Amino acid sequence: MLAADLMAGNEDPRPHAPELLRRALAALPAPARAGRIRLRADAGYFAGELARAALFAEVEFAIGAKRIAPLWRILDGVAETDWTDAIDMTGAQVAVAEYCPDWWPAATRLLIRRVRLDVSAGQVSADPRARRRRTLHPDQRALPLDELAAADAVYGYSFVVTNLDVTTPERAAAAEHWYRHRTSIENMFRDAKHGAALRHLPSGYPEVNRGWMWGALLAASIAGWLHQLTATRSAGRLFGHGIRGGQAMIATLRHRLIRVPARLVRHGGALALRLPPGHQLLDEVLARIRALPATS
Repeated sequence: MLAADLMAGNEDPRPHAPELLRRALAALPAPARAGRIRLRADAGYFAGELARAALFAEVEFAIGAKRIAPLWRILDGVAETDWTDAIDMTGAQVAVAEYCPDWWPAATRLLIRRVRLDVSAGQVSADPRARRRRTLHPDQRALPLDELAAADAVYGYSFVVTNLDVTTPERAAAAEHWYRHRTSIENMFRDAKHGAALRHLPSGYPEVNRGWMWGALLAASIAGWLHQLTATRSAGRLFGHGIRGGQAMIATLRHRLIRVPARLVRHGGALALRLPPGHQLLDEVLARIRALPATS
């Protein structure tokens, strides 16, 4: 976690996003700043100010776009031959169109993803407020389910504005695949809420809540370091001891590493921490910490 802001729940985050980006970039370690940096954000940050801030910082961006009327008009001009299969997503396709809103960087393009939906299998709700229902084309969104089921094809659409290289179908599919995985950060937010008390802000004073927020985020970061220290490599990937259901969980790590019963005994004039049988994780963590290179 490089930077964060605590705002009111009804406050628009877009005006704060450029400064948040600048603080995050300033907090990056020097080796990371020397590489290629990309920004991906959801439609809540659909604003030219953030895109320009990324451009001036020499950061490539991909920002979700709200489903506004101009984008639906652009979609109507996309031919069937313009679509290419998405990566690792069944029934999904990707296309690119010309679109650069006012005050956005000149190299901005529109990346469109459509996902074929099976109405008869319950993939579309009858409730017009349903999230997936809102992704339908406006011409289909107002139709009742029986008429939707009779349609030749029903798609859910997502729009992304980006200055990434999407000049070929392969590059467009790769850009969409990379952007789609922005939601991995949501796992960290969820873990911080449930494992580090971020969901509980205890005070009516913003300054107190801001300190609480940073305490929770620091706890989540420390837990992340412990995940790395306890991880084992398998098939080219690291698997930590705090993994549950494929996700790193603070509560699981705390149960397996921190809440381990032990006994402190004196043996041969030295203190020894006796762990119960089968709990070698703490020894492993301490050994890895001692093996870390010294920092000045």
